[in-house]
Amino acid sequence: MVLLMILIYVVNWELNFGKFHYWIKQTLTAVGIRYLIETFPLAGPAINPMLGTTWYIFAFEDFPDNNFHYFVYWVSTIGGAIFASILYVIYAGGTVFGKKLPIGPIKEAKAESKKKK
Repeated sequence: MVLLMILIYVVNWELNFGKFHYWIKQTLTAVGIRYLIETFPLAGPAINPMLGTTWYIFAFEDFPDNNFHYFVYWVSTIGGAIFASILYVIYAGGTVFGKKLPIGPIKEAKAESKKKK
């Protein structure tokens, strides 16, 4: 999930493809998702917690009764997304849940160092 979120942040907020931005970013995101699923095949459904739970319900005709399922597909996925968001805020600035982090942004520091040269 962390890698997926970093991919989404970079493709959507850091890169600009001009007139064809939407089409290129959608293609790159789809290729990135496919790459992550192929690279981490056991974690594929973890990219979408509802998909992992839906497949379980389809296979066993009931909700998962094992808390490990909810930890893997829901808690760790949401935690990974929050962690990736914190990393992006450290890089680009902003807030996490309305709070400014004590470190970062790295991106502005690079921009300011270029102005000084």
